[in-house]
Amino acid sequence: MKLNVKVPDSIGFQLAPMLDVVFLLLIFFVVTQKFILNEQDLKVKVPTAPKTTEEASRAIDEIIINAREENDELIITIDREVFTREKLLAMLQRMIAVNPNQAVRIRGDAEMRWQKVADVISTCSQAGVWNVSFSKQLPTRDQQK
Repeated sequence: MKLNVKVPDSIGFQLAPMLDVVFLLLIFFVVTQKFILNEQDLKVKVPTAPKTTEEASRAIDEIIINAREENDELIITIDREVFTREKLLAMLQRMIAVNPNQAVRIRGDAEMRWQKVADVISTCSQAGVWNVSFSKQLPTRDQQK
């Protein structure tokens, strides 16, 4: 008597579900990554302050304005984009129209003249920004002596 024995197909490794999981993880990590370095101009050396406490956590929508001086000229950058004072004023006015409590943090270079920092503060004030803070850092061991 001849029996019809059906041999099952070999079970292979299912690649599609694993690729879905890998792509979902990749998307999760890309979306949740902090882009702090994009907001900071690495040429700006923030001044130190003795007995400085840790900076308070940043607001989610806080604008970080990097200000430095090159060849006696004020360079203002936000997210690696260079702004003139007029362009900065227009951008801040648009932001204040949407959110009157817009937070702004100024990262001024320690070596630049105070007048340049005052120009940035004046621009923020003209735009109606009242929530302004300044970045600072702890002194290094050499500076503490």
